[in-house]
Amino acid sequence: MNWSEKIASYFTGNGLIYIVADEHNILGQSKIKKLLNVQGRVLHFYEDPLLFRELYESNFRHLNRTERQTLLIIIKDSQFNQIPYDVYEQAVHLTLSFDTFFPNLDSSVLKECSHVLYDVIFSLHSELIQPLNGRETADFLLNKVCSINTSSISNEAALIKSGLLYYEKYNEGLPKVLLKRLNQILYQINNNRLLESRLIFQSKECFKLYLNQMWQQHIDSFEKGAEISKKKPIHSWDYFNDPFIQRYIFQYIEPVKVSNANRYEQWMFPGLFIQEETASLIESLFRDDYSLFEINDWLRFASKLGQLQNQLLLREQHEEYFQDNVSKANESFDKWIKENFHKLRSLSVLPKPKMVHQIPHYLSRKADKKIALIVLDGMSFTQWHLIKNHLHSKDLKTDETAVFSWIPSITSVSRQALFSGNEPSLFSNTISTTHKEKILWTSFWEQQGFSKQNIAYEKSLGLKSYNQEELAYYYSPSVRIYGAVIDIVDKFMHGASQGLQTIQSEMKTWLNSGYLDYFLEDLIDSGFEVYLTADHGNIECIGTGRITQGITVDSKGERARIYSSLNIRNFTAYEHDEAFIWDDTSLPNNYHVLLAKKNGAFVPKNQKIVAHGGIHIEEMIVPFAKVYR
Repeated sequence: MNWSEKIASYFTGNGLIYIVADEHNILGQSKIKKLLNVQGRVLHFYEDPLLFRELYESNFRHLNRTERQTLLIIIKDSQFNQIPYDVYEQAVHLTLSFDTFFPNLDSSVLKECSHVLYDVIFSLHSELIQPLNGRETADFLLNKVCSINTSSISNEAALIKSGLLYYEKYNEGLPKVLLKRLNQILYQINNNRLLESRLIFQSKECFKLYLNQMWQQHIDSFEKGAEISKKKPIHSWDYFNDPFIQRYIFQYIEPVKVSNANRYEQWMFPGLFIQEETASLIESLFRDDYSLFEINDWLRFASKLGQLQNQLLLREQHEEYFQDNVSKANESFDKWIKENFHKLRSLSVLPKPKMVHQIPHYLSRKADKKIALIVLDGMSFTQWHLIKNHLHSKDLKTDETAVFSWIPSITSVSRQALFSGNEPSLFSNTISTTHKEKILWTSFWEQQGFSKQNIAYEKSLGLKSYNQEELAYYYSPSVRIYGAVIDIVDKFMHGASQGLQTIQSEMKTWLNSGYLDYFLEDLIDSGFEVYLTADHGNIECIGTGRITQGITVDSKGERARIYSSLNIRNFTAYEHDEAFIWDDTSLPNNYHVLLAKKNGAFVPKNQKIVAHGGIHIEEMIVPFAKVYR
């Protein structure tokens, strides 16, 4: 039994009302709240008597115990009589306190600790045979719970190893009360380097920043002429020679640019970007002739292209040579997609979907499980590989394939197709908006035999701090089908002043906030089988000039323009060589499309932007992945 299960075991009476004195806010811990919610318990933190009365009268008073949920009324002190008497007299009264659960630990220290520590505290506290004071409690937590063996810290290597062990278990810094105690211990050692390094426990970001600064200085010593051959480089730091640190450090290290590999040992390579390798990486992907490429070849190529582009962007090596090769490959893809797009619509959804609108049909074959489909609006394979690497560093695994977007590769077309399971011609009334996605998503799953209460959908996620309690599925245990849109890539895309480089930089910052991994982990913990995809990708574009038409055009996208008048669309194409006509029977009759050629965009000449809407390989092929532990 873990900590959350221990707390939940106090509230097993179905339909009962509990009044809980919770001075240490134990029931406010997110994992405990989630477990109680899954068990059908309603938690009410009592503050406003009127709000409570409304809740009680509407949902509990007039229902028999067998018909109602279990209610937990949570108060901050032991004044049970503040609860209305008619409720008080029928309720079970409980007090939750650290003094009860951990009698040998100092509660004043425990209440300052993060919730993430309590599972480990609960599993280890039974080792104690006598009460500890505040300082002793802090030492117990540092050594046993946080894996920071304070008695063995005599040098910087030992401190770094403690940091690696601590952040392997926890994603946040030490609680202030423990950080203060650790500082006291380090001051007693009287080692200036240790005192400078102690800030690594303030947060995981501080740890990463410190390691990267030291790694850069370490590599600089080699670049200035130090030789390896079993000599220590000038200005070396002993901890980089420690085998344990060498093994685990690179999940925190950003590769450093170096001129060649000759002067470096093999173990250092994950922390290096060897510039001479760029050309060979590019040559391994691109070729002179793509004429024999079929669907699976292009799907694999798109993923490898995104992987390579992500590497080059992270290393600030997004060179013209690489972009020229992409352009050449895309010329072949352009020809292939124009000849074969109509065939994609009729391909089987099994063993894996080939187009985004087939994804719901594929998932419906797995509907004996709870299903969560997370759509990162506008995510290309370039962003996906950055995201995938981040998820893998958090011990989340991915099973990846690729699917085609719709044409035009714009949100109102491709994302509606994705959530509705239909071709665009079947949602012609809403093809210019995404406001009906929830209705379309719900309708698809109702046709599969689910009721409305089993289905949830929400969008505009990822734009603020993560809070599971704000998500649509959290308070509804009956939800079995969950669809959600994370808008962060699209937000970064439309503000990318430096092109793809800006997006990758901002994506890294967002990923380090923990939003995505918390979101996915909570879904997995709630029993969902989680899938992640995109409605379309994106490309770095160069402006070819604006097309000024006023009200004669229905939608003025940067890569796609939509007309209700066929004649105006055709005349516009005739007048602008940088555009071409796209017609397909999958589109509504009055929906006429004009697309930008190659990587052009209908914006001022030579302006660099990141956009979508056309038929570039980076827009048209997107990831579809299962995420699991």
